[in-house]
Order: sequence, then C-alpha cells, then structure tokens
Amino acid sequence: MKLILTLIATLVLASLLPLHATEAESARPNILFLFSDDHALRTIGAYEGSINKTPNLDRIASEGGIFTSAFVGNSICCPSRASILTGKHSAANGILGNSSNWNGKQWVYPRELGKAGNQTALIGKWHLKGNPTDEFQHWEVLSGSGGQGSYYNPEFVSAVGPSKTEGYSTDIITDKSIDWLKKRDASKPFLLCAQFKAPHTPRTPALKDMASYDGVVFPEPPTLFDDYATRQPFVADTWMKISGMTGPGLNIGPTQEELAANPKKMPHFLEDMNPAQRAVWHKAYDPRNRKYAKLKAAGKLNGKDGIRYAYQRYIADTVRCVDGLDGNVGRILAYLDASGLSKNTIVIYSSDQGFFTGEHGWAEKRWMYEESFKFPLMIRWPGTIKPGTRIDALVQNIDLAPTLLTAAGIAVPKEIHGRPLQPLLAGTTPPDWRKDILYTYYDGGTPKARGEYNMPRHMGVRDDRYKLISFYDYNAWEFYDLKDDPNELHNGYDKSEYAQEVERLKARLAALKSQYQIPEPPKLVAKKKRQPATPD
Repeated sequence: MKLILTLIATLVLASLLPLHATEAESARPNILFLFSDDHALRTIGAYEGSINKTPNLDRIASEGGIFTSAFVGNSICCPSRASILTGKHSAANGILGNSSNWNGKQWVYPRELGKAGNQTALIGKWHLKGNPTDEFQHWEVLSGSGGQGSYYNPEFVSAVGPSKTEGYSTDIITDKSIDWLKKRDASKPFLLCAQFKAPHTPRTPALKDMASYDGVVFPEPPTLFDDYATRQPFVADTWMKISGMTGPGLNIGPTQEELAANPKKMPHFLEDMNPAQRAVWHKAYDPRNRKYAKLKAAGKLNGKDGIRYAYQRYIADTVRCVDGLDGNVGRILAYLDASGLSKNTIVIYSSDQGFFTGEHGWAEKRWMYEESFKFPLMIRWPGTIKPGTRIDALVQNIDLAPTLLTAAGIAVPKEIHGRPLQPLLAGTTPPDWRKDILYTYYDGGTPKARGEYNMPRHMGVRDDRYKLISFYDYNAWEFYDLKDDPNELHNGYDKSEYAQEVERLKARLAALKSQYQIPEPPKLVAKKKRQPATPD
C-alpha cells in the first residue's frame, strides 16, 4: 500500500513539473509563411471583386481567416520585407527604400524563434541588399537581376555558395520547400518562409500556363481612364501608366523567325530560358505578337484602344503567373495534409504589398492609394481561427512579427511597433484596438529631385473611413472620404465640409509620428531622373 501511495505521489509531482524542452517544442505550432511579390487583392478569388479563381489560396481563407483591412507601412519591396522581419516601420529598421542596405544584426523575429527552439528556413526571394546571415538557420535565396532572380533557370545563393537550377522559379521554390520539410528535424517546431517571385514583372508564366486565357476578356477597373482631375499635378506624371508599357512589360518580343534573322534582338527574359523553354514561349506568344504588330501598323492601338489592348495583355500574364503560384500553394498544402502537419501548423499567405492592376491607369505600387496600400493576408490556424472568419480591423505588416512570437510563447520586445493579432482572430475587434494607421514612402523625390518612377515622397494616416496624405516636399495635401469615394477620385482637402476631419487627421498624423519616433525625412540631393525599363 505504501509503495502504491509513493507511486501516485511521484506521478502527481511529475505532472506539476515543467515539460521537457522537446515536449514543450512539440506543443508549439509550426509556422508556414507563404509569401509572394506584388500580388493584388483583385487577383485572389477570396477577395471581393476578384477577376480570377485561386482555389488553393482561397482554401487558406475558407479554412481560417481573411483580413480585409490589412495595410503595409511602405508600399515597396525591400521596406515591406524589412517591416515584416522587424515588426517596425521603415524609419526604425533603416530600410527606407529599395537601395537601402540591410542591417542583419538588428532584431528580427525568425532569429528569436530559432533561439527558442524552432528550426527556421527561408527559401526563395529575399530581395534585401545583403544576403541573410544568421536571421535564418537555413537559407537559399534567389540572386541576380538586382536581387529579383529569374523566372526561368534561376540562380540561388546560400551559406555554401551559388547554384543554378533548371526549371520555373515558382515550381523550384516549392520543390525546395517541400524537400526541406521532409529533411528537417521533426522533433522541433519549424518556421518555413517560402517566398515567391511571382507575379512580379516581367510576369513570365510557367510553360503549362503560357497558352491559357486566349480569347478571355478581363473586366476593366472603373478607374482605368482616370484623368487625375482633382489630384495633385505630379500624380499624373509618374512613370507607371499602362499606356506606356512596351516590350517585356507585356511579353511583347521578337518572333522566332525575327530572332533567327537577328539573335541580338533577344530580350533578357528570353535569354534566361533554354531553347526548349523558348520554343514553348514562342508557340504561345508569337501569334499574339504578330497580331500586335498588325494592329499597331493599322493604327488601331491609339488612345483608349491602345490602353485597353495593353491592359488585356498585362492582366492576362498577371493571372497566368498567379495560376502557377496558386497551384504550387496547393502542392505545399497537400504535403502538409499527407504528412499530418496540417493539424499543428499555422499557414499564412501574404505579399510584400498590393498592386495596381489597371486602377488609375497604373501597373505599379508605391502610392498610399488603396490598391497598393492594402496587401493580402490570410491565416489558417487550426483550433484558433474558426473557418470562414472575416477580420475587418485595421492591421499592418508590422503586426506579423509580434503575432508569431506570441504564438510561440515568446515575449514581444517593447520597441516593436506592431501588435499581436491574436485579439482579432475570433472576428471581433476589441475596443482598445488601433483606430488609425501610418504610411511613409521615402523612395520618391522633391520638385527639384524627383525620385524613382518620377514619384513624390509622401506620408499619411488612414482610419476606418478617411485618409489624409501629405506630400511634404510640395506643401501639398490630399484627403479622401473612403465611404463616399472608395475609388479615391475626388480630393476633398479644400472642401469646407471636411475641414474638421482634415484637422483631426493632421493631429493624428503628428501623434503617430511621435508614437513611432518617425524623424523628419532626410534632405534629398538632386539627381538625374531615371525612367525604368518597364513601368513596375
């Protein structure tokens, strides 16, 4: 009897002791972060107003939650990626624009997850200036083309050096990601960031998707022919209009016969392909390009007709790239299912920012206008997010780092700007959640030194109805009532009925700059304006 009582006491005591490290780690959720580049909400089936079908991406939303009011703090590739890694706005993490050098020694969430026992990996598009060091335990990132990597036969660089892989980048990144999942230490929870180039320019689809959508007419956005009448004058002068797109931006290139006669005419995106891949491209695109040449010669691509033609070429290739992306997301989700990992894996799908897909006549990002300011965010979290949850609260990309730390039971440092999203995941917004958000874009210029894409620098504040934008180098403002003017066609800054709201948002902009310790933007040195080879 005494032996039995002793045994019971031992078992009770053991149940009160902390879990061993491996047991605690196995109880922690895995994290799969699927990330794309320049993915517009309009080209994701789960979002309102979508123009295409994305069944695998939609599955993440239907089996978890979709965020309808997710915004970036700076709508450009490198700053957005830095904000996700650090949980901080651009001024604090040092990545003001695409030319900023990455400080890999600063605090980043994946390093903290690694210290806490997670196995961490980044595979795909990194794009920051300076390769990773110890931010991730394993990394293989696209290299070349200014850090963008190539769609076909891309080069990767890792801690052991460069390597080249035959095939299509979206497929290859998926292959490498699944291979890493198979070979990882299964006793540890993981963080895997699978980061795709698609659907970034030059929007070259997978071979199997090149022939799709012939004859399909995609709906035009209502602002395709925006005249910018009430906006600041420089808004109409930026270099991102669909009307100016040519060549690789629209997959317009020489035919197979023309290249045979003059091989020096081969565009860069075709040089990346091997002969067999180029043959498929020519089979799909040569008929389109011959038709283009005839229409142009006949004078049928002038004015609005030319814009409509360019839009259809542009949006079809965007959707083709999204199709390849969606199919590969399906492959990764299928692996989670088959391996039994789905039950304890948080799956996030997002992109570095949104994108203009013809809205305001543009094909780019950078602006604080809704299409590029918003970014897609869907999270599947079994047992935490009820399937089909819709989350309308204002969130930003700076919130992802503290969310993932909190999911792993790691304390969030006080200096982090973002907030954990956990209070929102039931689909309701608590009273103490943020009421407005900050935007800062530094890669533009001044009246005497206009920046990349002939863009102005600007910053602003948005709440659940109103938006105020400061073009501070010009002492100019724009104000929008997003309820009455969701397409942002009517600048209401000087309208008397909005005077009170304008002053309120000016005060909020100053308060947010103080809260996040945003310094005054640095002075710019005049430099020669450079128009990009393609509008995005």
